[in-house]
Amino acid sequence: MQEIFGEIVSKYELDIKSAVPYKDFFILSTPSGKKILKKTQLLPERILFIHGAKEHLFRNGFENIDRYICTADGNPYLIGENATFVLLDHLEGNECNFDDRREIARASRLLASMHKASEGYIPPAGSKPRDELGKLPLYFNRRLDEIKKLKKVAKRGKGKFDYMFLEYIDYFYNLGESAAGLILNSKYNQLVEQVRKTGTFCHHDFTHHNILCTDDKLTLVNFDFCCFELKVYDIANFIRRKMRKCNWDINEAIIIIKEYRSMNNISEDEFLILKIILQFPQKLWRVVNKYYNSNHSWAERSYVLKLQEVIEEIPYHKSFMDKFELLV
Repeated sequence: MQEIFGEIVSKYELDIKSAVPYKDFFILSTPSGKKILKKTQLLPERILFIHGAKEHLFRNGFENIDRYICTADGNPYLIGENATFVLLDHLEGNECNFDDRREIARASRLLASMHKASEGYIPPAGSKPRDELGKLPLYFNRRLDEIKKLKKVAKRGKGKFDYMFLEYIDYFYNLGESAAGLILNSKYNQLVEQVRKTGTFCHHDFTHHNILCTDDKLTLVNFDFCCFELKVYDIANFIRRKMRKCNWDINEAIIIIKEYRSMNNISEDEFLILKIILQFPQKLWRVVNKYYNSNHSWAERSYVLKLQEVIEEIPYHKSFMDKFELLV
């Protein structure tokens, strides 16, 4: 790494006093404070899109983010040692506690503010935008096809996971099939066209470890997956992650929606898409897909436990969906 440290000193005009490895990055001590040097698999064109998105948010008043530090010639990345690196300020804070209602409320307002500040984003020249708009029906149908194929695989198996999956597959498949039908008869495509005009983007990984909390502020980090998408995608994932910690208690979701709407609007049509996303058996698909397609069958016990969690959620999820109108 000595070569890249020399490049940091040269390209960023930054004096490095020490470099300490931590997790998958280095913490650099410099006269202007601690910095994070992170190796990334992202292409430079993708980094330009993310950098442009962050700077757009910053200019629109959403300043609590992990901005890239640019080189002296204006690049938000550094290529060296057959790898690409990014440099950021080291930010203080604890991971957001999704078991704490106060932090959940703060996080919901943070998400709403980010979505609002994202409006009007035009990617910089030479960047590679990620656009997920309009793809949800395709993803639903593709995942349903995968579940159907995996059902055939399970019928040839003789393990506990296979038997559990086969016992409940029809219930979850019907849920997904219903969601796929509902989205085709919704105003999903009209919402997509609206967002194309407004230029709104999503964080796409809004979870506890990407939200740093201090007493006076929250900071949103790791925009690696940010993309053009309906804002209800982020809201749905946020709610889903919280619901799995509280047996799908509708009252906890009401807090998230109430706090979000105190900062940003959610239309009636968006609420319907939100409901459809939450109905789709995403966790079931993810668990069975990983088990059968990622050579994880050797770890059957852990996957049986994951599948058991999905199955045990059934009555709580059903009750939540029955009460969904309380959120609107």
